[in-house]
Order: sequence, then C-alpha cells, then structure tokens
Amino acid sequence: MVFPEEIVQLIAQNCTPQQIILYGEKRTLATDKLKAASLCIVVPDGTDKHSLQQQLYLSIVADVPINLTLYTAQEWDTLLADTTSYAAWIARKGRVLYEQRA
Repeated sequence: MVFPEEIVQLIAQNCTPQQIILYGEKRTLATDKLKAASLCIVVPDGTDKHSLQQQLYLSIVADVPINLTLYTAQEWDTLLADTTSYAAWIARKGRVLYEQRA
C-alpha cells in the first residue's frame, strides 16, 4: 500500500512541514486502488493554517478525495500529551510519510 509520492512532495514544496502523516485511506478490495485518503500535516508555529490549507487543496491534483488536517508544532506537542486527543490517535495509528530533517 503505497501512497502517491508526488502528493507528499507537492505538500513539502508548498510549505515547510515538520511531518506529513497518513492516518486514513480507503482502498478497493479487488485492486487495492486508493479511493480516498486523510493526511495530517504538522507545520511551523505561526503558520496561517487556514490559508495554507486552502492553498494545498487548490494545488493537489488527485483522482481521489484527499482530506487535510493541519496542526502547528505547538498544537501538535500539546495535544500529544493528551492521549485522548485526535492528534494523539493520529500519532498512534498513522504512518509518517515525511519528516523534516534537523
């Protein structure tokens, strides 16, 4: 189950993500073809998430629906401390597709 690398690279080029996490995907049973996907993007503090999200939705060209959830680094770190948060669930269940190198 490979997620399209061109979408990951497009996101990485349009912003400076700390992480891109695939946390949901729907595939056909017969062909394993991707039908829909959900991505979490952790962006630097101070990023205008709303504008960035709009920009990303407009720039991603895909044959399937892609859902984007954005968190700033501070939001992400704070929410990871709460094991009942959606962010903590994403961190546990998701698969990291991209991680910024230090």
